[in-house]
Amino acid sequence: MSALTEDLEVALAEVMAENERGLLARAVVVVEVLDEEGERTLSVLTTPGLPDWDALGMCRFGVLSIENPAGFNGEGE
Repeated sequence: MSALTEDLEVALAEVMAENERGLLARAVVVVEVLDEEGERTLSVLTTPGLPDWDALGMCRFGVLSIENPAGFNGEGE
C-alpha cells in the first residue's frame, strides 16, 4: 500500500463519517491534477487492496448512474 492510497482511505472515511454517510468500504477516485508546468493529468486512485476488476465495475456503475440518473437504480431494472 502506498502512503497516498492510505491517506486517501483515511480522509474519505473521515468525510463519510462526519457527514453521516456510513462506513467507507472501498472507493475509486478520479482526479484531474495540474502540475507545476500547467500540464493536466488524470489519475485514478483506489482504496488499498481494491482489485482492478472491482474498480472497473465501480467506475462503470458510476458512468451509468451519471448518464441516466433517473432511470438507473443499479439493480438491473
